[in-house]
Amino acid sequence: MLGGGGARGLAHIGVLKVLEREGLRPGLIVGTSMGAIVGAMYAQCANAGIVEERITRLIRSKPFRRIVLDAFAHEGAPDSLGTVNALYGRVRRGYGILKSVWSPGIVQAPVLVDFLSHLLDDAPFRKCVIPFAAVSCDLLTGSEVVSRTGPMLTAVAASSAIPGVVSPVNVRGKWLVDGAPTSMVPVDAALRISRLPAVAVTVTRSVRGKRTMTNAIDVVLRAGTIARMRLTEYNLKNAAVVLRPRVGSYGWAEFQSVDRLVAEGERVAEKALRSIRGL
Repeated sequence: MLGGGGARGLAHIGVLKVLEREGLRPGLIVGTSMGAIVGAMYAQCANAGIVEERITRLIRSKPFRRIVLDAFAHEGAPDSLGTVNALYGRVRRGYGILKSVWSPGIVQAPVLVDFLSHLLDDAPFRKCVIPFAAVSCDLLTGSEVVSRTGPMLTAVAASSAIPGVVSPVNVRGKWLVDGAPTSMVPVDAALRISRLPAVAVTVTRSVRGKRTMTNAIDVVLRAGTIARMRLTEYNLKNAAVVLRPRVGSYGWAEFQSVDRLVAEGERVAEKALRSIRGL
């Protein structure tokens, strides 16, 4: 089960590289947000090297740097709601104010779909080499949506549509956004689908910190962070093995650190191999 966390989710690639090298092939992959992107790519090709190469190539492309890195990479992201804090920082300083007021996202969903089309084949779930599911959140009902049929590209876009940053994705009349509000690490969703023991990878940050709360918005964001972390830890209790790459020092948009993030995923997976084999 691969959780969300922006660029920190690139550590999932390292985990998959180690499992593949050791002949430990997942019977099912379930992902949220960046975990859905990496998980979907691997489910289609079952080759972590290809996943790493495609993502690295996209990150180093000019369009990605212009839209993502240059826009958000220098934002402070002190906790697990770094995306929200980065968005707030841009609005507070005047960036994206008009889009934030008149549009449901600074980046429109078709732009995200276009980026993902460079990473994923536009194919249905049934074409996957490894069974896969993407988790998103229904913005109107607040319910968790687990996608397992239909076009993967749309489902993965919905799972990674960060609220406020990317506009919601309309899927069969439902307005879907990033699955993090309901399932930062989709352990429960996976256990409803399969009886296999769950190996979960979480790349969220700790709530511990000494950051000063300077205004009411900071306080609200901090409270939301605590709620999200408590929910995540509750979900992780049902996982047989939990991998926690040490990526808390990286910002949510620090995609340029892909090599170090992948390496950390490899490190934590190698350390957990005995436990994983024991399953």
